[in-house]
Amino acid sequence: MSLPPLEPAPLQRDSRGIPLSTRYDDVYHSADGGLAQARHVFLAGNGLPERFREQRNFTLIETGFGAGLNFLATWQSWREHAPADARLYYCAVEKHPFTADDLRRLHLGSPLSALADALCAQWPDLLPGTHRLHLENGRVSLTLMFGEAVDQLAQLDAQADAFYLDGFAPAKNPDMWNPAVYAQLARRARPGATLASYTAASAVRRGLNEAGFTVDTRPGFARKREMIVGRYSAAPVPDDTPAWFARAPRVASGRAIVLGAGMAGAAVTHRLAERGWHIDLIDRHPAPGGEASGNPAGILLPVLSADWNPLSQLACAGYGYMRRLLAQLPPLDTEWSPVGVLRLARNPRHRARQQAMLERLRLPEDFVRWVETDEAGRLCGAPVAEAGWWFPEGGYLHPPGLCRSLLQAHADHIHTHFGREVAHIEYTDDHWHARDANGQCIAQAPVLILANAADATRLLPAHGLPLRSIRGQISLLPGRPLSSVVCREGYIIPPRENLHCAGASFDLHDDTPTPTASGHQENLARVERLLPGFCTSIVPEALSGRVSFRCATPDRLPLIGALVKEDAFRHDFAELYHGRPWQPYKSAQYWPGLYLSLGHGARGLAWSALCAETLASAVNDEPSPLPRPLAQALHPARFLLREMRLKPEHRVAPRFEASEGE
Repeated sequence: MSLPPLEPAPLQRDSRGIPLSTRYDDVYHSADGGLAQARHVFLAGNGLPERFREQRNFTLIETGFGAGLNFLATWQSWREHAPADARLYYCAVEKHPFTADDLRRLHLGSPLSALADALCAQWPDLLPGTHRLHLENGRVSLTLMFGEAVDQLAQLDAQADAFYLDGFAPAKNPDMWNPAVYAQLARRARPGATLASYTAASAVRRGLNEAGFTVDTRPGFARKREMIVGRYSAAPVPDDTPAWFARAPRVASGRAIVLGAGMAGAAVTHRLAERGWHIDLIDRHPAPGGEASGNPAGILLPVLSADWNPLSQLACAGYGYMRRLLAQLPPLDTEWSPVGVLRLARNPRHRARQQAMLERLRLPEDFVRWVETDEAGRLCGAPVAEAGWWFPEGGYLHPPGLCRSLLQAHADHIHTHFGREVAHIEYTDDHWHARDANGQCIAQAPVLILANAADATRLLPAHGLPLRSIRGQISLLPGRPLSSVVCREGYIIPPRENLHCAGASFDLHDDTPTPTASGHQENLARVERLLPGFCTSIVPEALSGRVSFRCATPDRLPLIGALVKEDAFRHDFAELYHGRPWQPYKSAQYWPGLYLSLGHGARGLAWSALCAETLASAVNDEPSPLPRPLAQALHPARFLLREMRLKPEHRVAPRFEASEGE
């Protein structure tokens, strides 16, 4: 897909001081008071805050986030009236978001300024797509969708209890008020879901009625004569998710086993424990981060592509999510160092490609910008071989420390079983049982999440998971002046404890478990291609290092979600290769409560936390933090689906790439 440019809203006001959009020639709220308007129209129009007192989990969808006033008013009302264990899920579309600085200025001196400051502190990168924010100690989840309303609503995986219809006036912004948008609202409505809007235009009332909403008018705010309220009264709209990606039935329990205490396992444990789940975390090592997450330093940066493919979408969204998460964890534990990351071009031809990509993507400069060779050298404090991309908010951290910090955040909900190896798993009596080699049950729970990399294939031998362990060797070089991360095919990180972490090899057909001198020599060569002369006088044989094995998939995207029953999948979709789009299929069958977070490869730091949030949302039947097409691109059944779409004589095992790629 191509990346539609995102144009932020400029901060402008009319002669009365009311925030104004010159693009739509309309104000963001009434001159009689924005906060009072939000409370009269949107909260009271949806029976709030009374419904907050009665409903533990409440989901709202807003069609125009604007300056965030409706969200802030809702958050304030919810925190005052909702039970202590309640959760609020707020999903909002915005085509032209404000920058964080302008948003903060908009709310200076307002009664909601403290909440606005908390929101601005987590405000995401202004990139098209979906962004998940956590507020109120995790009890408020804000899902922001930057882009066209109809497109973003079509990709949203959520069912709403209430809608705020708050685009600019229909005459000014007709794209927000049309049958396609109303149809998506109906598709996202729970039975009896309510709506409210400042507008009372007859065309809007008719369109909502035709979509299945019963609409009435009531007195409007201040000098406005009427507003509309409504309720979804039609039959539920059939789910348009393909049968092979149908949502797995929820297993309501609040207890889970997580296998693996690396980044994937620690992150999903953290996300579930924050929701009050009790977790049994099992790992064969004596401490978290014992394998691929055990390197002394790891880089946090996104991935760009000319076509904004799923890998780029996930890496960029995950990059922002991880930075927001790191801001909430103790920095001494994670050693998070946002010193910036340089990704250099390989040669003049590659330089031209990188520059053209930035021109096409039109990303904000505080996210990424082009730097010439001289500036790149000044940014990192050493002569560089080429120009390249500069990610000012990127950096490096200590992965084992991050794993520990995630587990300590909600330690009272986590029972760890370190130094225990699971020999096999079984499902009996509505529970998953993790047993050791002697048959002793280490833990049991209704939900089991495998986050144990390629070792999952040993526990699920009949499922043919497309996972591969790929050897990676890092080298620890003596400390020299370097102020930012520099990378390309390899990387070098500023010194930690007077040692640079440099690497890393990508050895598809090598299972040597210890560092080799030849591996160190290859890493030195990688660094020299980035920073000429940096490795002068360093002897490979004198270096120490570490070997770990990345778990990867053929398409370099992780496996995230519930696991289908493979035999049933093959049977139910045996006719798929005939290409009959009209043929009905029954929904895919899943193992009860069995989920995967596997195959994170070389990008795990960028997206493992967002993937964990995606799993936790699925397990709890909450709005997803990923747009539906991206979640489907990560579905564990995707390789099986691709196989079933081919004629039997054309089916072959998926191939692994010989390198990490761009």
